[in-house]
Amino acid sequence: MHIQHNNLLDVSHFNMPIKSTTNPEIILKDINGVEQKTTMDNQVVVYRPDTMDILGRSRSKKYKVVEPTKLYTAHAKKLLEQKDLPLSDVIVDDYVYEGGRKQKRTVTFPSLTKRIENSEVAMRSDIFNSVDMSWMYQAFAGAYRDLCRNSLVFGGQRMYHIKQKHTTGLNVLSTLKSVGNTFQLFNENSALMDKMLKQEISLKTMAHILANNICKKKENSKKLLDDTSISVNYKLLDYFIDKIEQESGNLGYTVWNLYNALTHWSTHIDDTFERLDDKGVAKEIKMSRAGSKEHTARTKREDKVREFMNSEDWASLLDNTYIFTTLHPNIQERLN
Repeated sequence: MHIQHNNLLDVSHFNMPIKSTTNPEIILKDINGVEQKTTMDNQVVVYRPDTMDILGRSRSKKYKVVEPTKLYTAHAKKLLEQKDLPLSDVIVDDYVYEGGRKQKRTVTFPSLTKRIENSEVAMRSDIFNSVDMSWMYQAFAGAYRDLCRNSLVFGGQRMYHIKQKHTTGLNVLSTLKSVGNTFQLFNENSALMDKMLKQEISLKTMAHILANNICKKKENSKKLLDDTSISVNYKLLDYFIDKIEQESGNLGYTVWNLYNALTHWSTHIDDTFERLDDKGVAKEIKMSRAGSKEHTARTKREDKVREFMNSEDWASLLDNTYIFTTLHPNIQERLN
């Protein structure tokens, strides 16, 4: 469920009663509506007392239930404390997924907008939470590019990214201190976006850095040079190359083009692209997995992009010090 409004303090969309118990005598309902006792030992069960629906389970007795309304109210108040933030025209998007098990709020600042080429980029502050143990509590700074509807994520020292587990040590107010730097962060990232737009790099360099980072399969720890045993997600690499080449007429072969290809992938979960098969026939390839939940997939992809942007390779790319000598033949043939 999704609603859009302009009142930061309106958290009614997240309003639902939540309790936790270790009492095995309570009869609860699982996600399919089937009644069951909480008979598993050493588990904290989170549930809705009004419907008796089970929202989640945790084996950790340190698990701390944070009512969504309190969390999003704290985030709103922290933003309202900032005198340099233009709050009169904010756009608030509230999302509730899976019967309240997951929630997300995005706050977009239309007055904090930067024009880059033929599109507008607006500052945004996001906050994620879950009560089913699937998402940690997260808050971070980002932006939104209107032309392609990309949610832009930032990395390195030019952003805040708060990420904490739901344990007894979770203090929402203390973790939100960095939110107060939103205005300063946007100014710093504006300068970074200008730099990325002007910084030209070859398609070979983009393919190499992608193969060694976000397109490298988890089991691989080595850099992709001449080692044919190193496995790369070529479907994902082909997707990025396709997006970069599509945008090259508007954005050139720049770091900004590469960056937007990354954020396009993390934003557009059901996106497709065409790839030639062995017979040279173009086939449409879908990037999402069948049965995957869009909101969960988007969160995972944004985390991967953010991790890439916090890597040494990305930093060296921005500093013009990223160097490689050899491009794997399997990658080279994709650029011909």
